Amino acid sequence: MKNIFEEHLYKTMQKNKKVVSIFADSDFAYYEEFEREFRGRYFNFGIAESNAVAAAAGMAKASQGDIIPIIYTAGAFLAYRAYEFIRNNICLLNLNVKIVGMGSGLKINNFGPTHHTTEDIALLRSLPNMCILSPASPNEVAPIVDKALSYEGPVYIRLGKAFETEIYDRTPSFSIGKSNLIQSGKDLTIVSTGSIISNVIEATQLIEKKGYGVDIINMSTIKPIDAGAIIKSANKTGCVVVVEEHQKMGGLGGAVSEVLCANGIGVKFESVGLNDKFCCAYGWHKDLLDDSGLSSLDIFNACINVLNK
Repeated sequence: MKNIFEEHLYKTMQKNKKVVSIFADSDFAYYEEFEREFRGRYFNFGIAESNAVAAAAGMAKASQGDIIPIIYTAGAFLAYRAYEFIRNNICLLNLNVKIVGMGSGLKINNFGPTHHTTEDIALLRSLPNMCILSPASPNEVAPIVDKALSYEGPVYIRLGKAFETEIYDRTPSFSIGKSNLIQSGKDLTIVSTGSIISNVIEATQLIEKKGYGVDIINMSTIKPIDAGAIIKSANKTGCVVVVEEHQKMGGLGGAVSEVLCANGIGVKFESVGLNDKFCCAYGWHKDLLDDSGLSSLDIFNACINVLNK
């Protein structure tokens, strides 16, 4: 996803002169091209994420719509280190700034828990005016970025990093506030977001061998959430499992639970994610998912358990 985003940002800045890129020490493939072609529209703040956010807010405010800043770096350092600045400088003033947090979940796998982005949904979806988008695979990155740029107001894009499994054979349609139904079934609803959906699809193949039909909802807009899709599927299946590469508390599972409770829908429910713990494992991304109970087999077992309740 990282490479797809950077290439698309480069092409977007060639076409849209309003877009200004603000980086914070990112490992960036197009560094020389940006330095050469976008002088005055490309700024690298180094390891100073809070300053980068403040500068982006200032640009958006002072330009009165003539500049659309995109801040891009590791999601952990945006969501946590720069949280106060995102809250007070961007969301409080409802400024048109786009924040791209790279390395969602456990994707930055060899730098330890300080670099994991596993609490960002909980933090950022609580902020008024904030829109949160989360591509599931590389083909979903470009349409999400395009919609974020056309959206008036703060947007956080929860971006993966590398080696994501492609789940779409072509660029999917995308609208802010709408989910994507990947497949339909009558017995179980799985709501998920981000690249962990590839594990959900693998788990679903095992579930179907047990004779169950599964709805898979790709919730690529986390806020505003597609309540209608959740309600429709939950009423059909009576059984909902949320899978996210994030802490169970406050994340997508919390958002889905809020929709179900607010609409008086009683279902069998389970949330699959990090269970109130940090991931302190090192290795390939798959190893970290295994350590955190997010493997395809873990998802399969959680779904079967809730179906059998």
